[in-house]
Amino acid sequence: MQAQLNAKCKATPNSPHLALLASLMAPLVPRALVRTTGSGNFGESTDDCAFYTLEALPPVLAELSTPPEAAVRHDIDLGGGLAFTIENLLTAQEADALAACAEAIYEFNGHSRFAPGIVTPPGMRQNMAAHWFPSQPAAQGFFAPLYARFQHLLPRQLGGRPLFPALNQKIACFKYGEGDQFRPHHDGAFPGQAASDDGEGVDEWVGVQSGLSMLVYLNDDSDGLQGGETRLFRADGQGHVDVAPKKGMALFFRHGSGPDSILHASLPVVSNVPKYLARMNAVYGTMQGRRRLF
Repeated sequence: MQAQLNAKCKATPNSPHLALLASLMAPLVPRALVRTTGSGNFGESTDDCAFYTLEALPPVLAELSTPPEAAVRHDIDLGGGLAFTIENLLTAQEADALAACAEAIYEFNGHSRFAPGIVTPPGMRQNMAAHWFPSQPAAQGFFAPLYARFQHLLPRQLGGRPLFPALNQKIACFKYGEGDQFRPHHDGAFPGQAASDDGEGVDEWVGVQSGLSMLVYLNDDSDGLQGGETRLFRADGQGHVDVAPKKGMALFFRHGSGPDSILHASLPVVSNVPKYLARMNAVYGTMQGRRRLF
C-alpha cells in the first residue's frame, strides 16, 4: 500500500504550478537532521524516519521583506473555542518557495508518507509528510521577520502562559494528492523546538509549549487545486465551518488535550493538483533553557 501511494504521488500530472515548484526546488539541498521512529498513513511503523533540514532557504524566504498588504485577522464563530484566520501572512511567491522546500525533501526521501515522532490511527492521516527545520543561520533570517507580520494579532496569553516572543522553528509540510484527506482529530501539543546550533539535532525550548496550530495554505484554486478544505467542528455539536485554502493565509486554532481543543479535519482533494500545507505552532511560556530533544 505504501509503495502504491508513493508511486501515485510521483505520477501526479504536470501543471504550471508544479513546474514552478520544480524550478524553485532545484538549488535546494536537504539532508536528514536526525533519524527517529515514525508512522505511515495506515498504521505502519518504521525505525528509519527523519526530521530534515535545509542549510539555506530560497532567496525570497531568506530575505523576507515587508509584504505589500498588512496581515488581517478574521475570527471564526464555533460556538466556543478559539479559531481565526490571518490573511496576507505570506505572499504568493513566498508560499511557492515554502512549498518548494517541501518538494525538495519529498524528492530526497523518495516521496515518503512516514511522519517522524508521531503515531496516528490507521487511515486517519492520508498525506505525504516532510517535518523539517531550517538551519540556525537560515532560521535567523526567516522566522523573526515572519513573526513580526502577525505576532500582534495573537492572544497575549493562553492557558496561563504568556505569548513567547519567537516563533517555533519546526515546519511540518504536508502534500495531499487526489483523494487524500485527514479524518477528524485533535492536534497534539509540542514543546518549542529548533535545530541545534551544531546542526546535528533538535533542541527543546524548556518551559515553552505550543498552544495554537498554525496551518499555512501554500496553494489554492488559482493553481488548480480543488477540495482540501479544513473542516472545523463547532464546540456545541451544531455542525461545522469549512475553511477553503487561500494561498498565503493561515488558519489558527486551539490545540492540545484540553476541552477547548478544536476538532478538525482536512476534506479530500478532488483535483489532480495536490494541496500544499505547512503546519507551524504559536508557542507560549517562558524559556528556562535549551536541551537536546533528538
